Amino acid sequence: MVHKVIGRKKQLLLVCLVVVVISIQLIYADIGPRDTSEVNSFDRIMMFPYDHTLSVASDVTHYISLVAPASFAFIAPADDWFEISALYATSALLSFGTRTLLKMGIQRYRPYTYDDYPYYLDDELEQEKMESFPSGHAIMAFTGAAFTQALFIFRYPDSRYRNITTVAAWSLATATAVLRVASGHHFVTDVLAGAAIGSFFGFAVPYLAWKLLPSWQGEHISVAVGPTAAMVQMQF
Repeated sequence: MVHKVIGRKKQLLLVCLVVVVISIQLIYADIGPRDTSEVNSFDRIMMFPYDHTLSVASDVTHYISLVAPASFAFIAPADDWFEISALYATSALLSFGTRTLLKMGIQRYRPYTYDDYPYYLDDELEQEKMESFPSGHAIMAFTGAAFTQALFIFRYPDSRYRNITTVAAWSLATATAVLRVASGHHFVTDVLAGAAIGSFFGFAVPYLAWKLLPSWQGEHISVAVGPTAAMVQMQF
């Protein structure tokens, strides 16, 4: 009787062991290194393994880029702060929403899964391994840069801070894109798509405000009144 109980326990232990082994194999079945021949020739030229230091650096430039429009707190009149904040929030939400929808609909392995991926596996890398396209960091960084330049163009064209602020904003956004590729998180096409999406929403919202908002009409409508006539000039 005792031998039968021991035998059953061994069988149960063996079954549990088999289940665990199979589960592990199923969970990590698609973990790399993957075959680089799956990657198109353009992206294959600029593929890099995961680099934690460069990854952290890309986070830093990304977050600084996000707050670039905050520079208008020192440039714009206080009466404009709320309006600028609302417009930037709109640009950022549109960019982030597009980013989220695309990442949900398009599954693409990140470059680091083509390297010795299992050796530095952690939960975050594992969860995000199929979210390569598009680059969310690039989208948000270029949203900030494009919004900053658009606001200078349409609202504060004569500001003495225009050149230095826009150059800094675009430099940070570009650095973010480069670091995302160099750190192994993204392919070049991922960051190019992200830059295009972010630039579009960053520019489009201030442009529409310039066209439509009554508070901005004075920026492109000028009225000249003379002794015998009045002239209205509109800029588009």
